[in-house]
Amino acid sequence: MIQEFLQSTLPLDSSVTLKRSEIDPDSEIAAVRSEAFEIVSDAGETVGFVKAWEEDPSFRGYVHFDSDGNVVDWKVFSRQAQG
Repeated sequence: MIQEFLQSTLPLDSSVTLKRSEIDPDSEIAAVRSEAFEIVSDAGETVGFVKAWEEDPSFRGYVHFDSDGNVVDWKVFSRQAQG
């Protein structure tokens, strides 16, 4: 679900794909799901990274890094309850 969220919200060029990376489970908070991805070019070169998290479908976000580990962008998405 996190990967689909990223593909619909992360502004990526069509010449790159997301490749799931391993995350150390000890670094995760129990109530929050998190996943990490490499951004890989068509040539197979890693051109960036993304770390994403989801507490539930209404509260999630990501941090986008370049290949040197510098933050390119980060976003948090929250749907407010209607009522």
